[in-house]
Amino acid sequence: MGRSETPEWLLAVWSRALVEAGSPAPAGEIARMGSKLLERWANPARRFHGIGHLIMVLEKTDELAQEASCPCLVRLAGFYHGAILDAGSGSRARQAWSEDHALSADLAGAQMRHLELQEAKASRVRDLIVNLGARPAQIRDPDLAVLCDAERAILAADPRVYRAYADALRAECGDEPAEAVLQARIAVLRNWLGKDRLFATAATAAWEDAARNNIEAELARAVRELAAARPPEPAPRPPEHRQMAE
Repeated sequence: MGRSETPEWLLAVWSRALVEAGSPAPAGEIARMGSKLLERWANPARRFHGIGHLIMVLEKTDELAQEASCPCLVRLAGFYHGAILDAGSGSRARQAWSEDHALSADLAGAQMRHLELQEAKASRVRDLIVNLGARPAQIRDPDLAVLCDAERAILAADPRVYRAYADALRAECGDEPAEAVLQARIAVLRNWLGKDRLFATAATAAWEDAARNNIEAELARAVRELAAARPPEPAPRPPEHRQMAE
């Protein structure tokens, strides 16, 4: 998704969010932890879930910040929400479509405590990440609503940007069989289209139509590609005609 190099300003955004959240840790330790975290996102294997995705989440968090009650904690949750991508079990075709929010949240909680953030705030960052899978229509927490919408903003992107996103997700699957990848993706797309809403904040109501148009277009393409990837069924054998005995 582009922007594969880690811009220097990201570390400054990270440090500022921690200071705003009240961390009393030394600046050097904050910078060290931030650099290690950004190294995770910069892994070249992350064709979509990498630095470009992290930047988009942070940019959209800023765009929606007026709807949040504590933007600095939402930003910290954004930095960690996909820090761990692969739990090491199951099909890569399924793992490529989502970050491991549970393990990422545990990492966030542990490192926030290491950086001496108040327990309530460290737990808050962790809880925001854990609940990223909540249905938008059921979200009542303004901070969670902002984080969810920032994380899903790619769904409403320009169609060309969305297509690049879909292609990058597939690239994350490596050598996984095409049929398995397509089947997993089709299930995800149909699940999204079955939701009452894709976004949670009032400010993103205008994103719904664009997102659904993108998803429907990708679904139609994936269904066509799955049909082409499957070998044709053998033609039925003609019935055997037995000669009637004279």
